[in-house]
Amino acid sequence: MQPELTLPKALLGSTFRKTLFDHRRSISWWALAVVGVVVLYSGFWPTVRDNSHQFSTYLESLPEAIRNLIGSDYATPAGYLRSELFSVLGPVLLLVFAIGLGSRSIAGEEEAGTLDLLLSTPVARRRVYLDTFRAMVGLVAVLAALIWLAVEVLGRPFDLTVPMVNLTASVVNLFLLAVSFGALAQAVGAGTGSKGMAIGVAGGAAFVSFLVNTLAVSVDALDPIDLLSPFRYYSGHQPIQTGFHLLDVIVLAGIAMLWVVLGLAAFERRDLVA
Repeated sequence: MQPELTLPKALLGSTFRKTLFDHRRSISWWALAVVGVVVLYSGFWPTVRDNSHQFSTYLESLPEAIRNLIGSDYATPAGYLRSELFSVLGPVLLLVFAIGLGSRSIAGEEEAGTLDLLLSTPVARRRVYLDTFRAMVGLVAVLAALIWLAVEVLGRPFDLTVPMVNLTASVVNLFLLAVSFGALAQAVGAGTGSKGMAIGVAGGAAFVSFLVNTLAVSVDALDPIDLLSPFRYYSGHQPIQTGFHLLDVIVLAGIAMLWVVLGLAAFERRDLVA
């Protein structure tokens, strides 16, 4: 017996609005988590700033790969944000959110038995796929915008400030990184019908990409592979310190669009008849 869609009638004609409606509660909790993280690290900043010499001495004793991840300028506002927010925790938060959305957008609906109900309406598969992708992009953009706003507003009382253009560049790169892996999760889910497969492939790809980019500094043999790592284009030019780099933005956006095209092609060719 097929489950019924418990949605207001106004939402049934739009997969985009339906997806936003389905995540109306979760996005609120994610927003609180993101703002809470920024508040937490902002509160620690004065301690780091006032003990900069000790932190610098400690960093000098770490392996090169770890120093590159943390940054040699940890005791500056830009270096601190790069290390604590934009190197690991920020990407993890947005990647988990985007990959989760991407995996549920098609495969989750299919496993729940609601995809055939969506496709039974006079809406083309292409529209369903692109609408769910648009919704994922919009929700990730909300969290990215909250990171920008929280750092810009809540960091000021703690003197944790960087040039606005550099902060914007970092957030834009973070947003595009998350969307690229979210698009990969959606493509895998649309091609296989498995939410677990989508999460596994996208999450594994993100971890390998991060690991290669981190180790490439110390292992020359990884340089050719690092060219394929989205993390290279996310953080390689350290946008929190240097601002926008057009090539990085183009590459990250291009990766996302590539997965959209491949996922859409796979979804349209699949036989979804049970």
